Amino acid sequence: MDLSVPLRTGMPVYPGDPDVRIEAALTVAGDGANVLSLAMGTHAGTHADAPLHVSDGWASLDELPLEVFSGKAELADVRGVASGRPITAGDLSGIAPAGTPASGPGHPERILLLRTGFAEAWGTDEYLRHPWLDAAAAQLIVDLGYRAVGLDALSVDPTPHPGSAPSSAAHSFPAHDILAGSGCIIVENLTGLERVQDAVQSGSAVEVFLFPLSIPGADGAPIRAVARPVAAAEPPPPVRLSGGDLSVEEVQDAADRLMAAFAACDTESYFASFSPEATFIFHPEAVSPASRSAYRELWDGWLASGWQVLDCSSREQHIQMLGTTAVFSHRVATTVQTDRAGGRHASDERETIVFSRAGDGSVLCVHEHLSLFPD
Repeated sequence: MDLSVPLRTGMPVYPGDPDVRIEAALTVAGDGANVLSLAMGTHAGTHADAPLHVSDGWASLDELPLEVFSGKAELADVRGVASGRPITAGDLSGIAPAGTPASGPGHPERILLLRTGFAEAWGTDEYLRHPWLDAAAAQLIVDLGYRAVGLDALSVDPTPHPGSAPSSAAHSFPAHDILAGSGCIIVENLTGLERVQDAVQSGSAVEVFLFPLSIPGADGAPIRAVARPVAAAEPPPPVRLSGGDLSVEEVQDAADRLMAAFAACDTESYFASFSPEATFIFHPEAVSPASRSAYRELWDGWLASGWQVLDCSSREQHIQMLGTTAVFSHRVATTVQTDRAGGRHASDERETIVFSRAGDGSVLCVHEHLSLFPD
């Protein structure tokens, strides 16, 4: 899916930026080959802003790791924000963190795309009256770990236009400053985000590629923004045997698969590890979920609130074999807590999981009990 606007002579540019001029420099008839001459600013068309764009002391495009220019799309539909109004942190409250614990700090897996709907106004005066990010929304994006954010509008800050109020401070770009100050690239003038949204809503993951021209020391550069749907990864197949008593190896494998999916926040693989009739008891919740579907709602709520798994490594493992049923328990640190000073801590917990052989021979969790580990 091409998410870029074509580069053409006289195309719209940010007010005050160099105009785009594309003309023949050489021709087959006169010179034996066709060569075009391009004259434009570094922020023409669909382009990426480097942090250097807003501060001389910040990184240029070529100083950023290539990893920040591609990743899975996290799309926020903000078409409900009116012309010339700010996109607030509340408008972005449903977006997921950019990475998972497995991806490691500073290595986000996702790129945030904001669908404002203003690509439809490209080439008109209305395009200058686009929505923009307020400071709190920009800070939320940074706090969630994003290193790249793109939108189908001219800028993440307000654009001067006829009838707009004069800026209270000359050359003030608060959203640019917050995003760029965290090393986040900003991609503007995207188009076609409705196709990305359609793919995401159909259940596909979508990869986005935002690679800029290689210009040493550049504050920005045009890009060919491209996205492609990727089939969702199949959950690992359950262990299937003809029947009989469980083995230690089967129980260990089932526990390893469940914990790996939990640590990666892999919803589909995680819930595939549970029997539909599984029961759950969790110490942090006032009422334990009564079914797997109720637990899934609770799980989705945790993820939406920014809940993270700090450590899912097994410690002090015990397996008790009981024929076609087995009890697996281990000590694990999973809960994120923040103190008044802003420090983050993990509390140790004891997790007990009862596995049983299902009628089809697979090994599934039928009961999970999470309790605070005694001091």
